[in-house]
Amino acid sequence: MSWQFFIAVSVVTSSVAVLLQRLLLHRDKSNPYAYIVVFQGLVAVLVGTYAVINGFVLPDFGRYWLAIIATCVLFGAGNIAYAKTLQRVEASIFSVLFATGAVWVMLMGIIFLDEVLSISQIIGSILIFFSIAVLGYSKKSLKFSTGILLGLLTGLIYGVAVALWAYVGRSSDVASWTAISFAGPSLVVLLAYPSSAKHIKSFLSGTKLMRMLLLGLFFSVGSVALLTAYNRGDVSAVAPINQTSIVITTLLAVIFLKERDHLPKKILAAMICFIGALLIAF
Repeated sequence: MSWQFFIAVSVVTSSVAVLLQRLLLHRDKSNPYAYIVVFQGLVAVLVGTYAVINGFVLPDFGRYWLAIIATCVLFGAGNIAYAKTLQRVEASIFSVLFATGAVWVMLMGIIFLDEVLSISQIIGSILIFFSIAVLGYSKKSLKFSTGILLGLLTGLIYGVAVALWAYVGRSSDVASWTAISFAGPSLVVLLAYPSSAKHIKSFLSGTKLMRMLLLGLFFSVGSVALLTAYNRGDVSAVAPINQTSIVITTLLAVIFLKERDHLPKKILAAMICFIGALLIAF
């Protein structure tokens, strides 16, 4: 199957995952550090089980040790920024902010993977950041708040982390490396915030447990599909196309989370961002 198929799977699963994360972090008022430890660990277990069944293969630590460590640390930091952003902004806004990561992935692909920068990619990058300006401009409400700034930081951290993740993944077993790349950040956050351990129990029962299991399943499938797409296509093309989830997430948030404030502005920003992502891809 082509990389386009795998990126389509990633788009759908990641869109649903953002909604579930918004519910867990905002409506359920979950501890963000405990959430990261449980969520990252759960995905690591799910994907790791699949990897073991099919033959677990460690990546080449001798060759990629620095990239592997950097990936785990950056994903750990990125998850903290990610969680804190979703606590502050709606899923529909977050999807646009997170899309800026495509620009950083593109730049990393050009720097480290010898991919070529085109005029359309420059225009696309400008449009993506312009969509943030559309979201932020308002006389009364939507403004460049802490949430928006955190969202931009999340995009930057994740952009660099994803590029390194894809770099290691091109020479590694997809499922095995995906499991390691989720287990690592879970340990990083637990070591950085050991007090989060006492909040882990709240995720192991009731509604939170069901949402975590669904989230883990969607993210596991989406992550394996995304890394497979990175292995079969160019990083600078796959990353922007993955941002089609912007539009899907916005629509799902409107339907299921009732995020209808400033709806015209959100839709306009999502469409501009989507067009920018496509220009980067092509």
